[in-house]
Parts: sequence; structure tokens; C-alpha cells
Amino acid sequence: MDILANMYHAKQVEYIIALLGLFGFIVFWRVLTGPKTKLEKVDDMAGTLFERFAFLAPSDVVFHPGHAWARVESADIVTVGMDDFAVKLLGSADSISLPKLGSQVRQGSLGWGFKIDSRVIHMLSPIQGEIVAINDAVANAPGVAFEDPYGNGWMFKVKSTNLTSNMKNMIPDCIVGQWLENIGQSLTDLAAPQAEVQISADCGQPIRGIARAVDPEGWDHIARKFFLTK
Repeated sequence: MDILANMYHAKQVEYIIALLGLFGFIVFWRVLTGPKTKLEKVDDMAGTLFERFAFLAPSDVVFHPGHAWARVESADIVTVGMDDFAVKLLGSADSISLPKLGSQVRQGSLGWGFKIDSRVIHMLSPIQGEIVAINDAVANAPGVAFEDPYGNGWMFKVKSTNLTSNMKNMIPDCIVGQWLENIGQSLTDLAAPQAEVQISADCGQPIRGIARAVDPEGWDHIARKFFLTK
């Protein structure tokens, strides 16, 4: 009986130790995870635009640092347009001016322009060559470019004689995500001094016209900075 009593007592001690261990683990876990949860919430609030909003970046185009894109259609024909970041930065345009058929554009030179509230904003051509087609739909209805920037909203087509060299100056596919994240962080930093600035709609997507939301007076300077035309 003494042996059984000792065994029973030992089991009780083990059970108590196990309960104490479980209680200690719960306390430790709450201490460990409590601040982390708070930090995660802070990180969500301070996250970059890229982390909170998905700027569209199709895999069949290559991007120019000035936020134009290029899609190779054949050996020497390339379609170009503005990227989704440019769409959300500007929001809309009163008119779009395109180069003339047969004219020449150089990579990194002025490609097309927007007129917005009597201000003119230019974007750079991502490709060098001869203009062989322009998108009349965009010229006649600028909203097309903002509603479907990678599809019906293309700007013009170029016949390139220096495509291989031009491609070396585009954003490598493997870092497009990081590039957009850095751009989003730059926008976040611009908006940070003005806590009241609303840069997102209730649905979680960027409002159209982020530049004007950040700086109603100097929004065109912000646009030129990101489009590399400042």
C-alpha cells in the first residue's frame, strides 16, 4: 500500500508540475505575442503603398524607369503605354497629345503629354524608333488610357532599329516588384508630413489622382519627379 501511495503522490506531483508548466507557457506566450500583434498593426498602418495596394504589372511587358511600358509585338515592332502607377498617380487627363506618324522618338526623350487642369505633364518614350501607329481612341477619349492602360489604352507603336540596346535600359523583370515597392515607399514618405491626406479609397485601392491628394497645388511637380521629366 505504501508503494501505491507513493506512486499516487508522485503522479500528483507530476500533474501539478505539468499544470504549472502549462500555465507558465500561456503567460509566456501572451507576453511574447502581445507586443508582436501591436507591432504588426503598426506595420500595417505604416506599410508602403505597394504593400497595401497592388499596382498592376503584367508579365508580358517591360517597364521603363519613367513609368512607361513596352510590349514587343514582333522582331522590330513595339507597343508602348503608361503603367498602372502612372494611372493612379495622375487619375485622369483632359487630353493626351501623341507624336505624329512617321516621326522619330528616342528612348528617354518626351513621348507623349497630358493636359490636366491647364497643366502639361509629359512622359518619356521607353523605346527608340519610328512611330508607325498611334492610338486614335486614346487621343479622342483620354479616359481609355486610364481605364485600360495595358490593353486598349496603349499610346503608340514604334518600329525599332535598336531594340536590344534599348532593352538594357529597362527595369529587369526580376526586380520589378522591388522597384514598385520603392516607388510606393517614396509616395508614402511624401504623404507622411500631411497626416490628413487620404491616399486610399474605402475599398483599399489607391484613389485616382494620388499626386493631387498629396499636394493639391504642386501635384504636377510630384508627377514630373516620378516620370523623370522634372
